Amino acid sequence: MFLRRKIVRQSGKEYVYWQLVENERRNGKVRQKVICTVGREDEMDRDRVDKMVAALASQTHKLQVLDLEKDLILKHTREYGALVVLQRLWDELGIGDEIRRQIRDRAFTFDVEAAIRGMVFNRLLDPFSDRGTYDWLVNDADFPEAKSLSLHHLYRALDVLHEYKEPIEEGLFLRMRDLFSLDVSLVFYDATLIRSYGRESELIQYGRDGELEFLLTLANSREGLPFAHEVEPGATADVTTVEKMVNALQRRFHVTHCIFVGDRGMLSEENLELLREAGIHYIVGCPLRRAGEVRDIVLAWPGRYREVAENLRVKEVRVEDRRYIVCFNPIEAEYDRQTRESIVEELRAELEGLDPWSREAARLYSHPGKGRYLMRLDDGRICLDEARIREEARYDGKYVIRTSYEQLDSAEVARAYRDLQTIERSFRSLKSLEEINPVYHWRERRIRAHVHVCVLAHLLERYLEKKLHAKGIKMTAAEALKHLSRIKSAYIEIKGAMYRLRSEASPEAVTIFQALGYRIPPRIEPLAKDDRDAKTEASRAQNALV
Repeated sequence: MFLRRKIVRQSGKEYVYWQLVENERRNGKVRQKVICTVGREDEMDRDRVDKMVAALASQTHKLQVLDLEKDLILKHTREYGALVVLQRLWDELGIGDEIRRQIRDRAFTFDVEAAIRGMVFNRLLDPFSDRGTYDWLVNDADFPEAKSLSLHHLYRALDVLHEYKEPIEEGLFLRMRDLFSLDVSLVFYDATLIRSYGRESELIQYGRDGELEFLLTLANSREGLPFAHEVEPGATADVTTVEKMVNALQRRFHVTHCIFVGDRGMLSEENLELLREAGIHYIVGCPLRRAGEVRDIVLAWPGRYREVAENLRVKEVRVEDRRYIVCFNPIEAEYDRQTRESIVEELRAELEGLDPWSREAARLYSHPGKGRYLMRLDDGRICLDEARIREEARYDGKYVIRTSYEQLDSAEVARAYRDLQTIERSFRSLKSLEEINPVYHWRERRIRAHVHVCVLAHLLERYLEKKLHAKGIKMTAAEALKHLSRIKSAYIEIKGAMYRLRSEASPEAVTIFQALGYRIPPRIEPLAKDDRDAKTEASRAQNALV
C-alpha cells in the first residue's frame, strides 16, 4: 500500500490529488486499486493528515506513530563495541569465572568480579584514576553492572585482588593450558621499571634517574600470553629476580621442563647455575661491551655468518663447554653506523672552540649518548676518542646469545631470542602497560593490585592479537580497539519504553568481529522487564524508526 499522486485535467486546469492505493493481481497482471482519495494537493492540511494517521495508529499491532518532539527522547550515548568484544574475550579466558571461584566462600555485598572487570576494561579503553574509572563506568561505558557499584567498591575490589593474586594466576594458568594448550616449552621473562607518585617506601624507591619507581617482572608463554608477574622494590636489580620466578614456575605452576628466555639483564653465572640445578635450559642475551669472554673471544671468533632470515645471520661459537650464537642484522648495522656517524659529526662541530672548563663542556662530557665518544686529555682538553669510535663499530647490528639447549640449532635459538625482543616491544608499547605509568596509589597492596589489573588488561590485549593474527589480520590490539570503540550505543525512550540502538559498524570493525567469530550486536534492542515481550517490542521499535 502506498500514496499515489494523480493529475486530473478539468476545464483547462490541472488538479493534483493524493490517493491511497494498493497493488493487486488480476488475470496475471498487476493492477492498482484505489482505497481512498486523501484530498487535493493544494487544499491539503498537514495537521489534519497528522491527526488522521494518529487515529489510524490505534488500529495497528505492528507500527507506532511517533511525535518526534514528545515520544522520542535520546537519554545518552555510551562506549559499546569494544566493551562487547572485551567481554567475550574475558569470558573465553575464564577470568571472571576464576575470580568468582576463588571468592565463592566469601560473603560480599557487591559484585567483586564486575568491579575488577570494569577496572580492567577501563585500563584498555580510557585509563583513569579510580575516581575517574568509576565516573567512566557510570556515565560513559555501556557497563550495566556499574549501577550497583560505588567508588569504595573499586577500592575494596583491589584489596580482594591483592589477597587472591597467586590463586587467581594459578587458576587462569590451568584454564589457559586446558582451553588452548598454553605452550610453556619456552618461558619468556622480562622486567621493567614503573614510575610511581607518593612517598618513598620499602616498595617505592628512587631509581637512577631520580624518579620514584618499582620493578615489574612478567613471565609469558611461547605465544606471548602473560601468566605470572611479581612487583619488586624499585632498587632491585633485574638479575636478582630470576630465582624467585624460577621457584614460582616449579612450585606454583609445576613447570619442570622448559627453556627460560631472558635478556642480558638476567645473565649471571649464579642464575645460570640456578637454572641448571632446577633442570631448566636457558637462552639468554649477553652484554657485548663488558670486558670478558664475549667481547674478547666470542666477537673476535673467525668464520662466516649463515643467513637464516631476511634480516638475520648467525654464527655459532663454542668456548670449552659454553655455546654462543652471534647474531647479525645488516639493517640494524647500517642504522647503528649512520647514528654513530651523525653523533660524531655533531661532536666535531660542538668541540670546535669549546672551553674545556666551561659548564657546556662538562655537560657534553657527561652526556649519556655523546659522552662515550669523548676523552679528556692530561691538559684538560676534551677531544674525540677515535679508538672508542672504532671499537663501537664492532658491535653494529650484533648481539650474542648463550644457550644450554643442544636440541635447537643456532637458527632456532636466534628466533626464540628474537621472539623475546618482540614481546619486550609489546610489553612496553601496548596500551595497558604503557598507561600503567604513573601509579597514584600510596598503599602497597593497592599498588600491587593496580599492577595486577594492568597485567589482566595486557592478557586480554595479547589474546585479542593472537586471535586476529590467527585469521591473518595483522592488526595491533590498540588499532583493533580503536576501530571497535567507534561503535556507540544510544539509549532512547519511545513512549515510555527504553531501547538501545547501536551505531553503524565500520568495515574494519566488521572484519574484526568476523575474524574473532563474534556476532555484531543487533541495531536495536528493547530493554524490557519481561523477556517474553522482547522480540515483539524490537519489531515494533524497528518499524517505528524506519
